[in-house]
Amino acid sequence: MVKVRAVLAGLMLTTMVMFAVPTAPALAAPVSVHVAADVVAQQTTDPGPRINPDENSKANQEKTKNKIIVGVLAAVLAAIVLWGRSVRRKKRKASS
Repeated sequence: MVKVRAVLAGLMLTTMVMFAVPTAPALAAPVSVHVAADVVAQQTTDPGPRINPDENSKANQEKTKNKIIVGVLAAVLAAIVLWGRSVRRKKRKASS
């Protein structure tokens, strides 16, 4: 068990160091960008996306349904884990 903890601690430390150390900037050739001012001035902006209230409420209902399903699955998995631990604890006490 001590070796497993040491290996896991080493992996975590290595991962943290890899993400903490900044990488060297990549050297790239300069890119020249030519933007015509006329093109920018001619573009018209849309007022934004149009949201249909019926589609919005349907999407919210689907999202709520998915959250309920995930919550129930999480509760079932937690119950299985707790039940398994209690069974193991009872077996351990019975054998000793």
